[in-house]
Order: sequence, then C-alpha cells, then structure tokens
Amino acid sequence: MTEAELLQESARRAHAREGFVLCTVTSTVRSVPRDAGAKMLVAPDGSIAGSVGGGPLEAVVIAEAKQLLKDGGESCERRFALTTAGDAAEPLPPHSLAPPEERGFAPRRAELEERSIGDELGMKCGGEVSVFLDVIRPTPRLILYGAGHVGERVASIAGEIGLATVVVDDRKNFVTRERFPKAIEVRCEDLGRDPLGGLSPDAQDFVVILTRCHALDEGVLEAALGTRARYVGLIGSRRKVAVILRNIARRSGRDPREDPRLHAPIGLKLGDKTPGEIAISILAELLLLKSGGSLAHSRLAPKAAEAPARASRR
Repeated sequence: MTEAELLQESARRAHAREGFVLCTVTSTVRSVPRDAGAKMLVAPDGSIAGSVGGGPLEAVVIAEAKQLLKDGGESCERRFALTTAGDAAEPLPPHSLAPPEERGFAPRRAELEERSIGDELGMKCGGEVSVFLDVIRPTPRLILYGAGHVGERVASIAGEIGLATVVVDDRKNFVTRERFPKAIEVRCEDLGRDPLGGLSPDAQDFVVILTRCHALDEGVLEAALGTRARYVGLIGSRRKVAVILRNIARRSGRDPREDPRLHAPIGLKLGDKTPGEIAISILAELLLLKSGGSLAHSRLAPKAAEAPARASRR
C-alpha cells in the first residue's frame, strides 16, 4: 500500500466513523527495518494497513495501538529497542532515545550507558525506533430528535460551536435542509415505528430529545437509553418527565434515573424561557460534560477582596 493509498484509507475510515490508530515512525537510531515516515493504520481488531517494519516491532506497536483504542487513551509517542538479530522489540523509557551527547555524556560514557540499557533489557542493543501513535476516534455527534422551534435553535447554535448535528423528525415540512443548513444530516423518519430513526448512537454521541409529543419522547428516550450514547437529554416539565420515567421503569423493571447519562429535564437552570434561551441552556450542559468543565464564574475577584487575603498570608 502506497502512502497516498494509506491516507485515502484513513479518510475513508474517519468518514465511516471507524476508530483507528495511525502509527508513524518519527525517528530511528542505528539499524532498523523502516526509516522515519513509515506509516501503519491499526484497527480496533488489530487488522492493519501499511507497515512500520514487520516482525516484533510491528507486533508490539499493534498491541499498543489496540490498547489505546480499548482504554480510551490519547495520542502519544512510544520508543522501542530492537535486538541485533531483529527477533525482539522492547519498550524504552521516554528519555533513552535522545542521543547520548544531548544527555550530557561523553562518548565513552555514552557507549557504556547504551550497553547498560541493552543489559537491562536482557538483549544485545540493536536499533532504536520512535513511533507516534495518533488515535483517531469518531467525531462526537449531537443527534437531535425534534425539528421544532427549540430544535432549530439548538441545531443552529451547535453548528456555530462545531458540534456535528444530525436532525431527525417525522414531519417532512419541518426536517428540511433550508431550516437546518448547519446540520451534517437531516432525516425524515417514522419515530413511532423506529424510535431512533435508523441511527445507532455510539459512546461519543449526545442524544437530545425534543419531539412533538410525549409518546414519541417516551419511545425515543427508552430506545436511546439502550444504546451506548454518552448523554441522553429529554425536554419537558418535571411532571411530564416523571410520568415518562415511571412508564419506562414499569416496562423495564429498572429506574432510568439511576443511569448517569440521563439528563431529564434537560439543560442547566439559566432562567430560560424563549427557544433560543432554552437552546443555550441545553448546549451549555452538553459542553460542560464534553469538556469536563465546572459550574463557576471565570471573573477576577474584586481588589477589595484580594487585599484582606494578601494581608492574612503575611
């Protein structure tokens, strides 16, 4: 596979919302199977496209990539030492790939240090390879059920802040590209027959339920709680929400309120009344969870309050 073909495959997988790790050799020392720039794509099941050199090095890089995808790890650099025979590859501490001279050692001392690294690994020191593992996960989506006034405002503001929004409704004259120009997809689906509208929310997705009636809200909510969605929010008064949750609990045998992903009624208490204000309260809650933020003001304290604090420290 050429590098161009590998990048095309990466783009295809990203568009299909398939997670993968793009592994790139960034630097090498001494004899190694591939030069800097060699690339390999690793899927969650361990299947690959491209190569970073084959053999033990490739096997350990694949294992590292699979673990990152499984554990939710972030992109990172990994460094490995190879045997002169090329029959093993072992992880190195982050600092040990730097040239010995850059670590303040004279050449003779550097040679001894390199030998000690090999001894610690139980191997004759061959080449050393640095590989950057770039973790690519599906972009979080805002899956919005309901194309009414509030839904329109939610989708519009979501587009402004970079949330990829999918809008689903059962009314053709509501769910149109003209009303939702910033959405990545608009779908007209029979939510009474298929509550999720043909979608399968995954662990990165936020589900917001704002349909036209209580019965549809209830059906979509129950189905959404059965997915891996990261967030499930339902609009409505406390009374309406309580009735819906009680109905679901009766059918399922478990209280939906025990699910930490459920936010019902949806949104932060910002004193909202208009569709635009309600939309802001909903998206503020989503961003709070998405970014791991906190409910606090960022404003600086008044100088009058700072002075007593400095005095007390003296």
